[in-house]
Amino acid sequence: MPRPTEIQGIIEQAVAEVFDAAIPKLRAEIISRALAELELLAPPPGSSPTDLVHAATASIQEAGSQAEILRQLLEGEAKFAGRVALFVVKGSAISGWQGTGFQDNEIIRSISLNGGGGLMERALQGRELAVGPAADFDGGFIATVVEPASGNCVVLPLVVKDKVAALIYADAGGDPQGTLDVSALSALTRFAALWLELSALRKAGVAAPEEAQAASAPVSSAPQPDVSAQAPSPPSPPPVAPPPAVEDELHRKARRFAKVRVEEIKLYNGPRVVEGKHNRDLYERLREDIEKSRATYDKRYRETPVAAADYFNQELIRILADNDISLMGANFPR
Repeated sequence: MPRPTEIQGIIEQAVAEVFDAAIPKLRAEIISRALAELELLAPPPGSSPTDLVHAATASIQEAGSQAEILRQLLEGEAKFAGRVALFVVKGSAISGWQGTGFQDNEIIRSISLNGGGGLMERALQGRELAVGPAADFDGGFIATVVEPASGNCVVLPLVVKDKVAALIYADAGGDPQGTLDVSALSALTRFAALWLELSALRKAGVAAPEEAQAASAPVSSAPQPDVSAQAPSPPSPPPVAPPPAVEDELHRKARRFAKVRVEEIKLYNGPRVVEGKHNRDLYERLREDIEKSRATYDKRYRETPVAAADYFNQELIRILADNDISLMGANFPR
């Protein structure tokens, strides 16, 4: 049986190959979903929401580093809000990274938030957007940048690998009738989070040259969301790991590999997943994609101690069928 480090390398290479092959189709799917959410929004003067979001998502996809993805996100969201600021979340520390639309954008980098409650706590704990009075965000921040004319704001968590990597604050600025398009801001934030996650998976454990350059550039001197640390990366086990520890690690990696493959199926087949749930025949509708991914999973884990756990079927039921096996249909292999 291969050593744990060899298994780790096999998994990482497989994940990288999957995402390299899938990115063109995935890019089109993400754009399509983002556009669908914005089609019915009222267009800003001189430009339609579709044009704006298409331009923003294209810029995010073309970014070569995490820092550039975040900069493009802020520029895109500036089309749908008067002022936008991004704060990096690391443990209990929430530090300003960059802002746009403020009288002094540079001051954002000097601001630290307390995360003690209100809108910020709702966004951090609930991992979903929070809308309300700007005074409920952070008193020190609002006193520094001046309260928006409308009095309201939106706070959006940038969730990467199930963790809040950053918070985005947005308001309409000094114009009482200024733009604050919550739907557009939410769609673009989710888009950027997914793109960061995919980029981290592809670069797991490898620092690209452009990322190193970005880290040394002035704009990147502030903390940045540590996305790569949340992607699969080689652990540092002791020289001789006891067999139970090695097996536990193998179980974790097998489950993670199955999760990635099933999430890929769901992402590529959104309409068929909805139809399959409604008609309770998910397996029949997705049989070809499911069996191709199952074969890949089995190739890696059939001859290992985790084979009996059948994580691939577990993730199919959890992710595609919302833990209701009956939605998979009568022909689903159990």
